[in-house]
Amino acid sequence: MKSDESSIPRPGFWAYGYVFDPPIARDRLGPMEALLDKGHAEARLAVKTWEGRFVNGDDITHILVVSDRPDQNLEVNQLVEAELNRLEAPFEITRAVAVGERSGPPGTVRGSLPNPRLDA
Repeated sequence: MKSDESSIPRPGFWAYGYVFDPPIARDRLGPMEALLDKGHAEARLAVKTWEGRFVNGDDITHILVVSDRPDQNLEVNQLVEAELNRLEAPFEITRAVAVGERSGPPGTVRGSLPNPRLDA
């Protein structure tokens, strides 16, 4: 008997962060928000999930990334890191952790985060 692959749970989303210590003033981040938006748009075109958001207000302590893969060496990550280095912003990257799991057909997600591809 063949196992039904659609019933095998697999990670739905992964989350990791760029942590700034000390926090960075939002006005120092220059084109970073546009770079995050570009990464999200490119992922949507490729029918993937990758979205980065600033966490906190005027003093930014994190960029939270949610992705459909744990890879942290994607082109968009390399661009983010290059820009942070250009800005001389000290940062560390947390390890990716699974935040949801899929069971059933693609696009069906169980967990606390919505699937941006379904909400569009």
